[in-house]
Amino acid sequence: MKRLKKIAITLLILTMSLNLFTACNSKKSTMRDITSAELVADMGLGWNLGNTLDSLPDETSWGNPKATEELIKAVKDAGFKTVRIPITWIDHTGDSPDYEIDNEWMDRVEEVVGYVLDNDMYAIINIHHDGGNGISGMWLTPKEADFDEGIARFTKIWEQISERFKDYSDYLMFESMNEIHDNYKNPTQENNDIIAKFNQKFVDIVRESGGNNAKRHLLVPGYNTNIEQTIAGFVMPDDVIEDRISVSVHFYDPWTFTAQGENYTLEWGKSGQRVDSWGQEDWVDSIFARLKETYIDKGIPVIIGEYGAVVRAEEGHEKFRRYYMEYVTKAAYDNGIMMVYWDNGYNGTNGEAFGLFNRANNEQYHSEIIEAMVRASSNKDYEIALP
Repeated sequence: MKRLKKIAITLLILTMSLNLFTACNSKKSTMRDITSAELVADMGLGWNLGNTLDSLPDETSWGNPKATEELIKAVKDAGFKTVRIPITWIDHTGDSPDYEIDNEWMDRVEEVVGYVLDNDMYAIINIHHDGGNGISGMWLTPKEADFDEGIARFTKIWEQISERFKDYSDYLMFESMNEIHDNYKNPTQENNDIIAKFNQKFVDIVRESGGNNAKRHLLVPGYNTNIEQTIAGFVMPDDVIEDRISVSVHFYDPWTFTAQGENYTLEWGKSGQRVDSWGQEDWVDSIFARLKETYIDKGIPVIIGEYGAVVRAEEGHEKFRRYYMEYVTKAAYDNGIMMVYWDNGYNGTNGEAFGLFNRANNEQYHSEIIEAMVRASSNKDYEIALP
């Protein structure tokens, strides 16, 4: 009898271990039969691992330590459910025509993706500063003169990414590119046409790579990820499967409050005395309503892949920053828009600090901002406290 009990207990332990393994592994391999609208609704509030895998030439070159699983756990524990992992490939690819990605770099990308998925969170990976103006070696532009070389490199990079991650679950989303622009003026027809060609090529590459990529949820931007310019000129790519593409935009309005380095404003919203002439609550409400009408109401999800506001040294600014972050976040989720905060890892008052987490010890820099964002993304109906 004792022998039978031991066998039964052993079998129970093995069964529980197998179930646990299956549950954990499903986040890395299972592709659910859900639309992108359903998936995005489940992605909750997002956070960017900025200035890390997108920094040049290496992960720590822009002042942040290497990303750790402990950091990702801290982000999850704070209430975030999605991590966008910006990645720059410039210094990690070989020469034409193969543009072979350094295997050690690809392994590191996969390792960081694993940190996210192993913590039951969604991950987004992309091509980031390869299209950044002012970046040494930048090759991805919306100009016809650069297109042949750009599409060749773009193709090879996405073929390799797709192959490496084709068996991953739908907790991993691919984003074609980031803030591709010629200048900050309105795009030309040529610019919009080139963006459309890159996005279409991206979709075709991923689908043709097979595996779970045949159904993978994809994210594509318009020109410069600007909301108004996207609404005016974005072309949705054709796809062999329905309801698997979301639109990517960014939001830093008004720039003079959120990120401008000088001659900035310290207050925002209806209780402020010294505010910008535009970009206040009525602007947030109207532009997010336009996104909802243009895309979400037609079954096309929208992800604001970057937003935020920097820390300022002046007394009194932080309470307006909290109000801005809470108002913008709540307005987005009230309209069905998913948000991903831009965290570049920096703290301080030099006009560049978007950091919410101290990446050296994984503690929060600005817990009141995080709490406001989490509260605002809860889809609960409440009155936001004024500064």
